[in-house]
Amino acid sequence: MPKLAELTPEQRRELPPLAMGGSIWSENAQSRFVIVNGQVVREGEPAAPGVTVERIAPKAVQMRFRDLCFEV
Repeated sequence: MPKLAELTPEQRRELPPLAMGGSIWSENAQSRFVIVNGQVVREGEPAAPGVTVERIAPKAVQMRFRDLCFEV
């Protein structure tokens, strides 16, 4: 899965702003969250218009924008 920085300039331009503020990982999926654009977001929830948090891992967050999956 490509990292955000590895996306093409065109792909990055299409993404809405994503200001990452930090994350908490737990073995319990319901306890995981990431702070995006000042909002607490859990797995499966929207982080920005068109962007969904797919999975929160110990050191990365997997996101989906349209058909594009990437890691932050």
